[in-house]
Amino acid sequence: MTTAYPSMVRSPIHDSTREAGLSLDGVSRPEPLEGVVSAVVAAVTARRAPRDVATTRRGRAEMALARHAPSLADRIVRRTVAARVSAGAFAEAPLAEGLLRRHGREG
Repeated sequence: MTTAYPSMVRSPIHDSTREAGLSLDGVSRPEPLEGVVSAVVAAVTARRAPRDVATTRRGRAEMALARHAPSLADRIVRRTVAARVSAGAFAEAPLAEGLLRRHGREG
């Protein structure tokens, strides 16, 4: 079984989270759909199916970091989320009230 891990592909599936104030903008870098399709085609046509497939070079680095240095990856994610909270990214999102409270902010 192969699992593909694109960071984010711009599509209507993200519209509802963006409208709710929970956008992935600034966290995940959008990847072109063509690159994701190419990675999937390469995986399904490989002589031996890979287990995990990142769809970009950066994605491969992020996956390796998460696999081999999970505590470092966790610190990076926490710092990124804290920076987004400080910048007011979730201020208008009722679903993020708990997150805002944990970071000493009010929604």
